[in-house]
Amino acid sequence: MRKLGSIGAILVGVAVLSACGRSDAPEPEASAGGGTPDCQLTMGWDSWEPYHFLTPTGEMHGFDIQLVRTIGERAGCEIDFVRDSWAALLAKVASGEIDLISGATLTPERETFAYFSEPYRSEDFMLYVRSGELDTWAGNSLRELLASGMRIGVTDSYIYGDEVTALQDDTELSKQFTPAAVGDVNASRLLDGVIDGFIEDIFVATATIRRRGLENQIAVHPLALQSGGQVRFMFSRASTSEDIVARFNEALAQIEASGAYQEIEDRYLR
Repeated sequence: MRKLGSIGAILVGVAVLSACGRSDAPEPEASAGGGTPDCQLTMGWDSWEPYHFLTPTGEMHGFDIQLVRTIGERAGCEIDFVRDSWAALLAKVASGEIDLISGATLTPERETFAYFSEPYRSEDFMLYVRSGELDTWAGNSLRELLASGMRIGVTDSYIYGDEVTALQDDTELSKQFTPAAVGDVNASRLLDGVIDGFIEDIFVATATIRRRGLENQIAVHPLALQSGGQVRFMFSRASTSEDIVARFNEALAQIEASGAYQEIEDRYLR
């Protein structure tokens, strides 16, 4: 998921600038409890249900949120949270303004400014179109659909796998992709006729369509897309260390072995 882009929207909410070893950290926006003073981390997140989202009462939930809180408790790290667009969060990881983000794809470009944990989940994407237009957009490949004029919505700076990345880099076809700062916008753009389809994580699209009551207006295209692959926690080289990543990896392995990982997965992804 998610490819490096330019700085996006201004930070939403109260920014908490803390990292392991910092003693001048301001009051946190939210905390995952059970931490110790020697490891204080700030994790960035964007609204992407069911991985991270706010409930109607303003509580922060989601698979990645619960997992990182559980990891933090086992690793002895206090986790604070900052919300922003994905592109802006990537820039903040690069500068060390925040310490980590979840759901990141490892690339050589990113390794120049970030460390990566072991993989902790995989991603699968599908193409979504307006109900009743499946025949309109019949095709054997995404390249064929784009060449026929299909306008596809994506989220700015996301990585959708090698197949989609190659098409986004294609000089002729790149103009057929319309980026959005927040993925939720793509459903609205589809229904408004601004785009003809959008690519999204299966769990995220299902949650969005159900939450907005769009089951009769948006349909899954039968075209099979290449898997987005495995994702990891991504740590800033400017504000963390390989030792912190090792602590996370050890805690992640313990959680998987104990069955706690499966419990979190069952809660959010089943």
